[in-house]
Amino acid sequence: MKLISKNKHAYHDYQIDKEYEVWIILKWHEVKSIKASHVNIKDSIIRLEHKELWINNMDVPLYEKTSHLLVPGYLPKWKRKILITKKELAKISSALDKSGTTIIPLEIYLNKRGLIKIKIGVGKTLRKVEKKQILKEKDIDRQMKREMKHL
Repeated sequence: MKLISKNKHAYHDYQIDKEYEVWIILKWHEVKSIKASHVNIKDSIIRLEHKELWINNMDVPLYEKTSHLLVPGYLPKWKRKILITKKELAKISSALDKSGTTIIPLEIYLNKRGLIKIKIGVGKTLRKVEKKQILKEKDIDRQMKREMKHL
């Protein structure tokens, strides 16, 4: 498994409850661009529309060796369809019924066969108070480990 891109802000801004591995529908030049690690999922979000998952704002720039004449009017942040099983889609849609729950892309990676997959997470948005509490707990744990190391 080769990690291509990771959304570090997702783990900081959201409390991830469930994670799923899904496929994405891409064009040939997008595949080449993603395999060359030219992708950004920091601001992207996944929406449920008409019983289908779509990823919005995933920035995939045009592959550097692709002519603009072959792909006229290419939009790098175009929405792309996500392929997922019906069973997993039912679980995700039932989780979205709760207030404050969103679907966020966490990682893009190549699997063992060289195919592009996305790890998505279903979670709730953390408030500033909750983020501060988590940071305090991490700081206390670090201090305790440091003190135990010196004893």
